[in-house]
Amino acid sequence: MIPQKKLYEWYLAHKRDLPFRKKKQAYPIWVSEVMLQQTRVNAMLPLYEAFIKRFPTPESLASAEEEEVLAHWKGLGYYSRARNLRKAAIFLVQNYNGSFPKDLDSVLKLPGIGNYTARAVLSIAYDLPLAVLDGNVKRVLSRYYGYRENILSSKADSELQKKADGFLNKEHPGDHNQAMMELGATICLPDSPKCLLCPLMDSCFARIHQLTSEIPLREKEKKQIQLSAEILVFWDKGNILLVREPKMRFLKEMFHLPYGFIGQIPAEAYEPTPFFLALKDIVIHPKPIGQFKHTITHHKMDFSVLTHQIKGVKEVEDLAKKFGVESKWVNLISLDTEFPSSLASKVKKFLLYLEV
Repeated sequence: MIPQKKLYEWYLAHKRDLPFRKKKQAYPIWVSEVMLQQTRVNAMLPLYEAFIKRFPTPESLASAEEEEVLAHWKGLGYYSRARNLRKAAIFLVQNYNGSFPKDLDSVLKLPGIGNYTARAVLSIAYDLPLAVLDGNVKRVLSRYYGYRENILSSKADSELQKKADGFLNKEHPGDHNQAMMELGATICLPDSPKCLLCPLMDSCFARIHQLTSEIPLREKEKKQIQLSAEILVFWDKGNILLVREPKMRFLKEMFHLPYGFIGQIPAEAYEPTPFFLALKDIVIHPKPIGQFKHTITHHKMDFSVLTHQIKGVKEVEDLAKKFGVESKWVNLISLDTEFPSSLASKVKKFLLYLEV
């Protein structure tokens, strides 16, 4: 039996029962693929189901306010994905009557959609013969063909895409792509592959030559960057200041609590903004109320939370305007809705016990 057929039959027998596999509909498949870009399936599923319940169609997503979409994205991180998802939904409604286009070039023009996502949606929803290439598929193909190049290089992307195209089961492209991803996620694991359960074991180069621990080759991960930061909580009559600064290293385009990195700064990109420094000048005796740790990609951060009760908002709002920063005041209850980040939830735990 040819390897592609073995893989297909294995997938039909062993695939996980996931909600976005119930029907071949482009929109829910697209949402699931975007969510899974940086999130494991088990962590993503409850958030996916809540998101689809609130935004069941491209039209409902396109008509929603950005803040609400971000609030429903909370827990997934990398919020630019949610913004681009909404922008792409608006584009679909305006240009395709809310339908997902059926050709690769058109899909690649949508905001936030790259080669992998486009191919995944088109093959799974429409059975178009397009092979996908993500981290799991790269690992499977590298071991199967004995590919020795660093799989994180652009050269590997090109060469492995050709192998993926050649290995594609053109009779069942959508199921084949899901089978390759399923194989990488459940059998062809990075550290302990379950080779004896693999439908491709008889023709896998790495298994035959006992090289599964050496293939694939990956460059070393980026060195972790340690950072210290301060978050400023400005109070006025029970309301809290949120700002949106145009140039930030993190939390771009999002209303957030004012923050800045302090101490040893590894590069200019982490320097506290002039607005944050000016805001700190207003505070004479800030009240420290807690500390917590936070991680974003390879950044390990130690945050200190400082509070300050002001006697009127004009000085702060004038300062924001001076530096081209948007500002708004929100109550404590809505803090993590208006600022949909786990950072807000961590700060809120301290604020719940604070008398203001």
